[in-house]
Amino acid sequence: MFDVLRQNPVFRRLWLAQVVSLLGDWLNRVAILALIGSLSGPAAMAGVGTLFGIELALRLSPTVVFGGLAGALADRLSRKAILILTDLLRAVVVLGYLLVDERSDLPLLYALMVLQMTAAIFFQAARSAMLPSTVRPGDLHAALTLGAATWSVMLTVGALAGGLLADWAGLRAVFLCDAATYLVSAWLVTGLRVGRGERAREAFRWGEVLFLKDLGRGLRHAHRRGASAAVAAKTFWGPAGVYLALLPLLAARYRSGDGDEDGLAMAGFASATGLFYAARGIGTGLGPVLVRRFWGSSPRVLRRQIAGGFMVAASAYALVPWTEDLWLALFLVMIAHIGGSAIWVGSTTLWQSDVEEAYRGRIFAAEFAGMTGSFAIAGLIGGLAFDASGRLDLILWWTSALVALSGCAWVWFARRTRSNADPAQGAAPLP
Repeated sequence: MFDVLRQNPVFRRLWLAQVVSLLGDWLNRVAILALIGSLSGPAAMAGVGTLFGIELALRLSPTVVFGGLAGALADRLSRKAILILTDLLRAVVVLGYLLVDERSDLPLLYALMVLQMTAAIFFQAARSAMLPSTVRPGDLHAALTLGAATWSVMLTVGALAGGLLADWAGLRAVFLCDAATYLVSAWLVTGLRVGRGERAREAFRWGEVLFLKDLGRGLRHAHRRGASAAVAAKTFWGPAGVYLALLPLLAARYRSGDGDEDGLAMAGFASATGLFYAARGIGTGLGPVLVRRFWGSSPRVLRRQIAGGFMVAASAYALVPWTEDLWLALFLVMIAHIGGSAIWVGSTTLWQSDVEEAYRGRIFAAEFAGMTGSFAIAGLIGGLAFDASGRLDLILWWTSALVALSGCAWVWFARRTRSNADPAQGAAPLP
């Protein structure tokens, strides 16, 4: 897998920018969760679940709102320029978190987070569209697998470092480090040497972008190539957004003991949250590597990998409420996200292998918008449900049932769309 770095120097530089930027992302994420936890008061206080649900929903909503525009621009403008500008913008925005000191500042925190994530979707669309052009065709799956593993490693390292740094040096130090990582990422991107490549043949029209006609062209292209199910897989994975909204509450439970009213306010909450996000990171890193190592990367294997990912995640999270041991809970979270990463890498590899370069930005935007929209809705509902019931165990069990059902629905949808694909467009056979 690491041979792709040696054999593709342009990809290597893009990968290094990803490493630095992701480190800052996860330092920032843990710091924001810890800041919300400290401003919300005791863990038993009504509304704390909703605050975390709002954080997840607002973090993801810019993708739904701006995803179509991000994809359209990534298919028409300089992707390198988009990467640099969005890195610089995020470096400025995260410094605004230094102004958040009390509960009345929560609206400011949420507003800054929306700006940061709006810039991020333009960055992600441009990077996703550029990546296949930086590697040889035969190296695409290896590059995507390495990218997913890198995301996971940096989630693990960044979450742990963010939690420890927040408890040791304070949240302000974390936000300053985050701003610095975006500046380093921008510097690395300036050295990229990537040709212009194929661009969208249609002219950019604001009306078509705003009314989603431009995005629709990308989705129709994916459908003709038999890639609809792969593009939709992350949307079907959406109920798992509840898991992400509740991870800080799991951290409070295992850090202070279930029912401790001072769970979120106590020292060390950031470190506990970092542990759960690190477990998630280890799982997402292991998933695609294990599948590629033992089963390969054929379309048939990738589709089975996606279906299995739903069941693994649902089963592992359903077992979490049964254990009072922190390390066993962390192990189960890791296993669950092995399944989640199998869905992520399998679906991305399938559709990027099938579609034309001129449509990649828009298809990525559509895929990511579907996933983040479903995650945002699920996370907010999960937070509200916790505040209404106070039962973390019941919410996890109901969510796991929905994730399993969603996986079954995806299998049905995949078989249906593959059987209806146009054979002349090169769709892979059904498993």
